[in-house]
Amino acid sequence: MLANPQQIHILWLRRHHNTSLIDLIQVFVEALDRLFENVCELDLIFGFETMHAVLGEMVVGGVVLETNLERIVQGVKSQEASKAKRRTAEAGSGSIGRAGIPGLGVPWSLNTKVGFLFFIPLLVPVNQRSYDNTDKMPPKTGKKVATAPFSQGKAGSKKAPKNPLLEKRPRNFGIGQDIQPKRNLSRMVKWPEYVRLQRQKKILNLRLKVPPAIAQFQNTLDRNTAAQTLKLLNKYRPESKAEKKERLLKEATAVQAGQKKEDVSKKPYTVKYGLNHVVGLIENKKASLVLIPNDVDPIELVVFLPALCRKMGVPYAIIKGKARLGTVVHKKTAAVLALTEVRSEDKTELSKLISAIKEGYSDKYEESKRRWGGGIMGAKAVARQVKKRRTLENAIKI
Repeated sequence: MLANPQQIHILWLRRHHNTSLIDLIQVFVEALDRLFENVCELDLIFGFETMHAVLGEMVVGGVVLETNLERIVQGVKSQEASKAKRRTAEAGSGSIGRAGIPGLGVPWSLNTKVGFLFFIPLLVPVNQRSYDNTDKMPPKTGKKVATAPFSQGKAGSKKAPKNPLLEKRPRNFGIGQDIQPKRNLSRMVKWPEYVRLQRQKKILNLRLKVPPAIAQFQNTLDRNTAAQTLKLLNKYRPESKAEKKERLLKEATAVQAGQKKEDVSKKPYTVKYGLNHVVGLIENKKASLVLIPNDVDPIELVVFLPALCRKMGVPYAIIKGKARLGTVVHKKTAAVLALTEVRSEDKTELSKLISAIKEGYSDKYEESKRRWGGGIMGAKAVARQVKKRRTLENAIKI
Protein backbone atom coordinates (compact mmCIF):
# COMPACT_ATOMS: atom_id res chain seq x y z
CA MET A 1 0.00 0.00 0.00
CA LEU A 2 1.43 3.31 -1.04
CA ALA A 3 1.63 6.04 1.56
CA ASN A 4 0.35 9.51 0.79
CA PRO A 5 2.74 12.49 0.93
CA GLN A 6 1.64 13.48 4.43
CA GLN A 7 2.54 10.09 5.90
CA ILE A 8 5.87 10.06 4.03
CA HIS A 9 6.80 13.47 5.43
CA ILE A 10 5.88 12.49 9.01
CA LEU A 11 7.97 9.32 8.69
CA TRP A 12 10.91 11.44 7.48
CA LEU A 13 10.48 13.82 10.42
CA ARG A 14 10.36 10.96 12.94
CA ARG A 15 13.59 9.62 11.50
CA HIS A 16 15.49 12.93 11.85
CA HIS A 17 13.85 14.71 14.80
CA ASN A 18 12.77 14.05 18.35
CA THR A 19 9.50 12.09 18.88
CA SER A 20 7.96 14.77 21.07
CA LEU A 21 8.72 17.38 18.38
CA ILE A 22 7.02 15.24 15.71
CA ASP A 23 3.89 14.86 17.83
CA LEU A 24 3.73 18.61 18.35
CA ILE A 25 4.18 19.27 14.62
CA GLN A 26 1.39 16.86 13.73
CA VAL A 27 -1.01 18.62 16.10
CA PHE A 28 0.14 21.97 14.73
CA VAL A 29 -0.55 20.92 11.13
CA GLU A 30 -4.09 19.82 11.91
CA ALA A 31 -4.76 23.08 13.74
CA LEU A 32 -3.52 25.18 10.83
CA ASP A 33 -5.62 23.20 8.39
CA ARG A 34 -8.79 24.06 10.26
CA LEU A 35 -7.77 27.65 11.06
CA PHE A 36 -6.58 28.88 7.64
CA GLU A 37 -9.05 27.03 5.40
CA ASN A 38 -10.77 30.15 4.08
CA VAL A 39 -8.36 32.96 4.85
CA CYS A 40 -7.19 35.67 2.50
CA GLU A 41 -3.52 36.68 2.02
CA LEU A 42 -3.61 39.77 4.27
CA ASP A 43 -5.12 37.79 7.13
CA LEU A 44 -2.42 35.21 6.51
CA ILE A 45 0.28 37.85 7.05
CA PHE A 46 -1.14 38.74 10.45
CA GLY A 47 -1.51 35.08 11.25
CA PHE A 48 2.18 34.50 10.51
CA GLU A 49 3.10 37.43 12.72
CA THR A 50 1.11 35.87 15.53
CA MET A 51 2.77 32.50 14.93
CA HIS A 52 6.17 34.17 14.99
CA ALA A 53 5.44 35.65 18.42
CA VAL A 54 4.36 32.23 19.74
CA LEU A 55 6.95 30.05 18.00
CA GLY A 56 9.84 32.49 18.36
CA GLU A 57 10.62 31.24 21.87
CA MET A 58 9.10 27.76 21.70
CA VAL A 59 11.18 25.11 23.39
CA VAL A 60 10.44 21.48 22.59
CA GLY A 61 12.60 18.75 24.05
CA GLY A 62 15.38 21.20 24.85
CA VAL A 63 15.49 22.64 21.25
CA VAL A 64 14.66 26.27 20.46
CA LEU A 65 12.56 26.74 17.30
CA GLU A 66 12.67 29.84 15.11
CA THR A 67 10.52 30.99 12.16
CA ASN A 68 11.67 33.02 9.17
CA LEU A 69 8.86 35.62 9.19
CA GLU A 70 10.43 38.04 6.73
CA ARG A 71 10.66 35.44 3.99
CA ILE A 72 7.07 34.38 4.62
CA VAL A 73 5.71 37.94 4.35
CA GLN A 74 7.70 38.67 1.19
CA GLY A 75 6.41 35.48 -0.40
CA VAL A 76 2.81 36.36 0.35
CA LYS A 77 3.15 39.84 -1.14
CA SER A 78 4.93 38.62 -4.30
CA GLN A 79 2.20 36.14 -5.08
CA GLU A 80 -0.61 38.63 -4.54
CA ALA A 81 -0.27 40.05 -8.12
CA SER A 82 -0.69 36.69 -9.86
CA LYS A 83 -3.49 35.53 -7.62
CA ALA A 84 -6.21 35.06 -10.26
CA LYS A 85 -3.87 33.33 -12.70
CA ARG A 86 -2.76 30.70 -10.19
CA ARG A 87 -6.30 29.98 -9.08
CA THR A 88 -7.42 29.46 -12.68
CA ALA A 89 -4.52 27.12 -13.35
CA GLU A 90 -5.19 25.08 -10.26
CA ALA A 91 -8.93 24.84 -10.96
CA GLY A 92 -8.33 23.68 -14.56
CA SER A 93 -5.76 21.04 -13.69
CA GLY A 94 -7.46 19.84 -10.46
CA SER A 95 -4.02 19.22 -8.83
CA ILE A 96 -1.93 20.98 -6.24
CA GLY A 97 0.14 23.77 -7.71
CA ARG A 98 3.89 23.76 -7.30
CA ALA A 99 4.30 27.54 -7.42
CA GLY A 100 4.50 28.56 -3.83
CA ILE A 101 5.46 31.32 -1.46
CA PRO A 102 9.20 31.99 -1.83
CA GLY A 103 9.67 32.56 1.84
CA LEU A 104 7.97 29.30 2.69
CA GLY A 105 8.95 27.16 -0.23
CA VAL A 106 5.46 25.62 -0.14
CA PRO A 107 2.42 25.73 -2.51
CA TRP A 108 0.02 28.65 -2.18
CA SER A 109 -2.96 26.44 -1.41
CA LEU A 110 -2.86 25.97 2.37
CA ASN A 111 -6.22 24.30 2.64
CA THR A 112 -4.69 20.85 2.39
CA LYS A 113 -2.57 18.93 4.86
CA VAL A 114 0.07 18.29 2.22
CA GLY A 115 0.74 22.02 1.89
CA PHE A 116 1.20 22.34 5.62
CA LEU A 117 3.73 19.54 5.64
CA PHE A 118 5.99 21.66 3.42
CA PHE A 119 5.69 24.50 5.95
CA ILE A 120 7.00 22.41 8.84
CA PRO A 121 10.71 22.39 7.80
CA LEU A 122 10.77 26.15 8.38
CA LEU A 123 10.76 25.38 12.13
CA VAL A 124 14.54 25.18 12.24
CA PRO A 125 16.46 24.26 15.44
CA VAL A 126 18.56 27.29 16.37
CA ASN A 127 20.85 25.42 18.76
CA GLN A 128 21.00 22.12 20.49
CA ARG A 129 21.84 23.60 23.91
CA SER A 130 19.79 21.98 26.66
CA TYR A 131 17.68 24.10 28.99
CA ASP A 132 17.59 21.66 31.85
CA ASN A 133 17.63 22.99 35.40
CA THR A 134 20.98 21.34 36.00
CA ASP A 135 22.80 23.65 33.52
CA LYS A 136 24.34 26.85 34.79
CA MET A 137 23.49 30.26 33.44
CA PRO A 138 26.23 32.18 31.59
CA PRO A 139 28.31 34.52 33.77
CA LYS A 140 26.98 38.04 34.12
CA THR A 141 29.01 40.93 32.80
CA GLY A 142 29.20 44.57 33.81
CA LYS A 143 29.30 46.33 37.14
CA LYS A 144 27.64 44.84 40.18
CA VAL A 145 24.61 46.68 41.45
CA ALA A 146 24.96 47.89 45.03
CA THR A 147 22.63 46.29 47.52
CA ALA A 148 19.86 48.39 49.00
CA PRO A 149 20.69 49.88 52.42
CA PHE A 150 19.24 48.07 55.42
CA SER A 151 18.05 45.28 53.16
CA GLN A 152 19.58 42.52 55.21
CA GLY A 153 20.71 42.42 58.79
CA LYS A 154 23.92 40.98 60.16
CA ALA A 155 24.61 37.30 59.80
CA GLY A 156 24.46 36.69 63.53
CA SER A 157 21.43 38.89 64.20
CA LYS A 158 18.81 36.32 63.30
CA LYS A 159 16.19 36.04 65.97
CA ALA A 160 15.47 32.68 67.48
CA PRO A 161 12.22 31.13 66.28
CA LYS A 162 9.33 31.77 68.61
CA ASN A 163 7.44 28.95 70.20
CA PRO A 164 3.94 28.92 68.68
CA LEU A 165 2.56 27.37 71.85
CA LEU A 166 3.47 30.45 73.90
CA GLU A 167 0.81 33.09 73.49
CA LYS A 168 1.79 36.73 73.91
CA ARG A 169 -0.22 38.43 76.65
CA PRO A 170 0.56 42.18 76.81
CA ARG A 171 -0.15 43.80 80.18
CA ASN A 172 -2.55 46.66 80.68
CA PHE A 173 -1.55 49.02 83.49
CA GLY A 174 -4.77 50.99 83.44
CA ILE A 175 -6.96 51.60 86.49
CA GLY A 176 -8.28 48.32 87.82
CA GLN A 177 -6.19 46.25 85.39
CA ASP A 178 -2.85 44.49 85.87
CA ILE A 179 -0.68 45.01 88.95
CA GLN A 180 1.47 48.12 88.65
CA PRO A 181 5.25 47.69 88.31
CA LYS A 182 7.50 48.41 91.28
CA ARG A 183 8.52 52.05 91.62
CA ASN A 184 10.83 54.08 93.82
CA LEU A 185 8.45 55.42 96.50
CA SER A 186 11.09 57.12 98.66
CA ARG A 187 9.60 60.50 97.74
CA MET A 188 6.27 59.47 99.29
CA VAL A 189 7.72 57.88 102.45
CA LYS A 190 7.15 59.62 105.77
CA TRP A 191 10.69 59.64 107.07
CA PRO A 192 11.53 59.54 110.77
CA GLU A 193 11.83 62.85 112.56
CA TYR A 194 15.59 62.67 113.03
CA VAL A 195 16.08 62.12 109.28
CA ARG A 196 13.89 65.08 108.45
CA LEU A 197 15.67 67.29 110.96
CA GLN A 198 19.16 66.53 109.69
CA ARG A 199 18.08 67.10 106.08
CA GLN A 200 16.44 70.39 106.93
CA LYS A 201 19.49 71.44 108.93
CA LYS A 202 21.81 70.77 106.02
CA ILE A 203 19.60 72.73 103.64
CA LEU A 204 19.47 75.66 106.08
CA ASN A 205 23.26 75.62 106.40
CA LEU A 206 23.51 75.86 102.61
CA ARG A 207 20.89 78.58 102.18
CA LEU A 208 21.60 80.89 105.10
CA LYS A 209 24.71 83.05 105.41
CA VAL A 210 27.26 81.53 107.80
CA PRO A 211 29.76 83.68 109.74
CA PRO A 212 33.48 83.13 109.10
CA ALA A 213 34.14 81.55 112.50
CA ILE A 214 31.79 78.67 111.64
CA ALA A 215 32.32 78.64 107.88
CA GLN A 216 36.02 77.77 108.34
CA PHE A 217 35.07 74.27 109.51
CA GLN A 218 34.06 73.41 105.95
CA ASN A 219 37.70 73.77 104.85
CA THR A 220 38.89 70.25 105.67
CA LEU A 221 42.07 68.29 104.97
CA ASP A 222 42.37 66.56 101.61
CA ARG A 223 42.04 62.81 101.46
CA ASN A 224 45.72 61.88 101.15
CA THR A 225 46.93 64.18 103.94
CA ALA A 226 44.15 63.02 106.25
CA ALA A 227 45.06 59.37 105.62
CA GLN A 228 48.74 60.02 106.46
CA THR A 229 47.75 61.86 109.64
CA LEU A 230 45.48 59.06 110.86
CA LYS A 231 48.18 56.50 110.04
CA LEU A 232 50.59 58.37 112.32
CA LEU A 233 48.00 58.74 115.10
CA ASN A 234 47.25 55.00 115.07
CA LYS A 235 50.88 54.34 116.12
CA TYR A 236 50.22 56.31 119.32
CA ARG A 237 46.86 54.97 120.34
CA PRO A 238 46.32 55.04 124.13
CA GLU A 239 46.49 51.70 125.95
CA SER A 240 43.33 49.74 126.57
CA LYS A 241 42.06 48.76 130.03
CA ALA A 242 43.71 45.32 129.90
CA GLU A 243 47.04 46.80 128.84
CA LYS A 244 46.85 49.43 131.57
CA LYS A 245 46.10 46.78 134.22
CA GLU A 246 49.07 44.72 133.12
CA ARG A 247 51.40 47.76 133.18
CA LEU A 248 50.30 48.76 136.70
CA LEU A 249 50.80 45.22 137.97
CA LYS A 250 54.39 45.18 136.70
CA GLU A 251 55.13 48.56 138.28
CA ALA A 252 53.70 47.45 141.67
CA THR A 253 55.73 44.25 141.60
CA ALA A 254 58.89 46.24 140.83
CA VAL A 255 58.27 48.73 143.66
CA GLN A 256 57.64 45.88 146.10
CA ALA A 257 60.97 44.34 145.07
CA GLY A 258 62.75 47.63 145.77
CA GLN A 259 63.08 48.76 142.13
CA LYS A 260 61.88 51.90 140.39
CA LYS A 261 58.82 51.78 138.20
CA GLU A 262 60.61 53.63 135.40
CA ASP A 263 62.97 50.66 135.10
CA VAL A 264 60.08 48.25 134.43
CA SER A 265 57.84 50.34 132.11
CA LYS A 266 59.01 53.04 129.78
CA LYS A 267 57.26 56.39 129.43
CA PRO A 268 54.26 55.95 127.11
CA TYR A 269 53.81 58.12 124.00
CA THR A 270 50.08 58.43 123.36
CA VAL A 271 47.56 60.70 121.71
CA LYS A 272 45.89 63.14 124.12
CA TYR A 273 42.10 63.53 123.99
CA GLY A 274 39.40 65.26 125.99
CA LEU A 275 38.46 68.88 125.35
CA ASN A 276 39.60 70.36 128.69
CA HIS A 277 42.82 68.37 128.65
CA VAL A 278 43.76 69.42 125.13
CA VAL A 279 42.88 73.08 125.83
CA GLY A 280 45.33 73.00 128.77
CA LEU A 281 48.04 71.50 126.53
CA ILE A 282 47.48 74.25 123.93
CA GLU A 283 47.60 77.01 126.54
CA ASN A 284 50.86 75.59 127.93
CA LYS A 285 52.25 75.16 124.38
CA LYS A 286 52.88 71.45 124.92
CA ALA A 287 50.79 70.25 121.93
CA SER A 288 52.70 69.60 118.71
CA LEU A 289 49.63 69.04 116.49
CA VAL A 290 45.89 69.52 117.10
CA LEU A 291 43.14 67.84 115.07
CA ILE A 292 39.55 69.17 115.18
CA PRO A 293 36.58 67.40 113.56
CA ASN A 294 34.21 69.44 111.39
CA ASP A 295 30.93 67.93 112.64
CA VAL A 296 31.00 68.57 116.41
CA ASP A 297 27.49 69.23 117.71
CA PRO A 298 27.06 71.82 119.09
CA ILE A 299 29.79 73.61 117.18
CA GLU A 300 30.24 76.11 120.04
CA LEU A 301 32.34 73.50 121.89
CA VAL A 302 35.25 73.84 119.47
CA VAL A 303 34.55 77.10 117.63
CA PHE A 304 37.24 78.93 119.61
CA LEU A 305 40.01 76.32 119.14
CA PRO A 306 41.34 77.62 115.74
CA ALA A 307 41.75 81.12 117.20
CA LEU A 308 43.43 79.73 120.33
CA CYS A 309 45.86 77.59 118.34
CA ARG A 310 46.67 80.55 116.10
CA LYS A 311 47.37 82.75 119.15
CA MET A 312 49.60 80.14 120.82
CA GLY A 313 51.41 79.19 117.60
CA VAL A 314 50.23 75.56 117.68
CA PRO A 315 49.59 73.96 114.26
CA TYR A 316 46.03 72.71 113.83
CA ALA A 317 43.93 71.03 111.13
CA ILE A 318 40.24 70.37 110.55
CA ILE A 319 39.40 66.80 109.54
CA LYS A 320 36.17 65.16 108.45
CA GLY A 321 34.34 62.95 110.93
CA LYS A 322 34.44 62.99 114.72
CA ALA A 323 33.92 59.21 114.63
CA ARG A 324 37.23 58.71 112.78
CA LEU A 325 39.04 60.47 115.60
CA GLY A 326 37.04 58.53 118.16
CA THR A 327 38.28 55.15 116.87
CA VAL A 328 41.90 56.25 117.50
CA VAL A 329 41.26 56.64 121.27
CA HIS A 330 38.83 53.68 121.68
CA LYS A 331 35.79 55.96 121.82
CA LYS A 332 32.73 56.47 119.64
CA THR A 333 33.54 60.12 118.97
CA ALA A 334 36.17 62.64 119.92
CA ALA A 335 35.87 66.45 119.94
CA VAL A 336 39.63 67.07 119.64
CA LEU A 337 42.94 65.15 119.55
CA ALA A 338 46.48 66.34 120.18
CA LEU A 339 50.00 64.97 119.77
CA THR A 340 52.60 66.10 122.31
CA GLU A 341 55.66 63.91 121.77
CA VAL A 342 56.60 61.24 119.24
CA ARG A 343 59.39 58.72 118.96
CA SER A 344 62.58 59.62 117.20
CA GLU A 345 61.78 57.51 114.12
CA ASP A 346 58.53 59.43 113.53
CA LYS A 347 59.83 62.99 113.99
CA THR A 348 60.60 63.40 110.28
CA GLU A 349 57.10 62.33 109.25
CA LEU A 350 55.53 64.62 111.84
CA SER A 351 57.54 67.61 110.62
CA LYS A 352 56.38 66.99 107.01
CA LEU A 353 52.76 66.83 108.11
CA ILE A 354 53.07 70.03 110.14
CA SER A 355 54.60 71.91 107.21
CA ALA A 356 51.80 70.74 104.86
CA ILE A 357 49.10 71.61 107.40
CA LYS A 358 50.45 75.10 108.11
CA GLU A 359 50.16 76.04 104.44
CA GLY A 360 46.44 75.25 104.44
CA TYR A 361 45.37 76.59 107.85
CA SER A 362 47.75 78.68 109.94
CA ASP A 363 49.06 80.71 106.99
CA LYS A 364 45.51 81.30 105.63
CA TYR A 365 43.86 82.13 108.93
CA GLU A 366 43.49 85.85 108.19
CA GLU A 367 41.84 85.09 104.87
CA SER A 368 39.39 82.63 106.44
CA LYS A 369 38.36 85.28 108.99
CA ARG A 370 36.88 87.41 106.19
CA ARG A 371 35.17 84.69 104.16
CA TRP A 372 31.49 84.12 104.80
CA GLY A 373 29.81 80.82 104.04
CA GLY A 374 26.38 79.67 102.95
CA GLY A 375 24.16 81.57 100.55
CA ILE A 376 23.99 78.62 98.15
CA MET A 377 20.56 78.63 96.56
CA GLY A 378 18.68 75.78 94.94
CA ALA A 379 18.34 75.08 91.22
CA LYS A 380 14.96 76.83 90.93
CA ALA A 381 16.12 79.98 92.68
CA VAL A 382 19.28 80.13 90.56
CA ALA A 383 17.18 79.78 87.39
CA ARG A 384 14.91 82.63 88.52
CA GLN A 385 17.90 84.85 89.22
CA VAL A 386 19.41 84.13 85.80
CA LYS A 387 16.11 84.90 84.11
CA LYS A 388 15.75 88.17 86.00
CA ARG A 389 19.31 89.23 85.15
CA ARG A 390 18.80 88.50 81.45
CA THR A 391 15.55 90.50 81.45
CA LEU A 392 17.36 93.50 82.93
CA GLU A 393 20.19 93.21 80.41
CA ASN A 394 17.74 93.10 77.51
CA ALA A 395 15.86 96.12 78.88
CA ILE A 396 19.11 98.12 79.11
CA LYS A 397 20.03 97.26 75.51
CA ILE A 398 16.67 98.48 74.24
